[in-house]
Amino acid sequence: MKQLPLELPFRQLAGRDDFIISDCNALALASIDQWPNWRGSYRALNIVGPSGAGKSHLAAIWRSLAQHSQRVTGLAAGQRLPNPAFYVLDDVANSRAWDEEALFHCFNRCASKNGGILLLSQMPVGQMDWQLPDLRSRMRAVNLARIDLPDDNLLFALLNKYFADRQVMAPPATLSYLVKRMERSFTAVPRLAAALDRRSIAEKKPLSIALARNVLDELS
Repeated sequence: MKQLPLELPFRQLAGRDDFIISDCNALALASIDQWPNWRGSYRALNIVGPSGAGKSHLAAIWRSLAQHSQRVTGLAAGQRLPNPAFYVLDDVANSRAWDEEALFHCFNRCASKNGGILLLSQMPVGQMDWQLPDLRSRMRAVNLARIDLPDDNLLFALLNKYFADRQVMAPPATLSYLVKRMERSFTAVPRLAAALDRRSIAEKKPLSIALARNVLDELS
């Protein structure tokens, strides 16, 4: 009889030392580390990357540097953000959540209060179709740092971290096998690793290339 695996929550570590660095994200982390010396009168940085790329982790690192900063997921018309003027604007590409006048005043507040803005999005905010000309010019002046799709080294490290966090031994040969055959995206890592973890528990077998092959076949 197969053992039914339980879905247990795991604490996500979001410190700087917990951020796994590779060629695809080194520039984004270096840009965070340059705070408070971001270029421009608004001291604004746009971290651009796909879902699961670590944008929120980078935001947590910046918030530890810019103390009393606030995470904002939308601004309504007429809404004003309080001091101190350090803001993480999350998912800025979701235009329905952001009133343009309110965003414009957010930039002005940061400039007048010597604050800072970290914008998180899956596309550059400077390329978005802002209707308010003054806001459009500010968005185009924002510093930009991209997170590219993960390379082999990062995929290996992320898979290894997933299993290490759960105190599961993942043989390097099995991880290498997965990296060469898996979908090359950040979101594929937890999906594939969770499926392999569940199969390992259900069948009471250790992680192996044979187990990995079966899981990959099922997911494909």
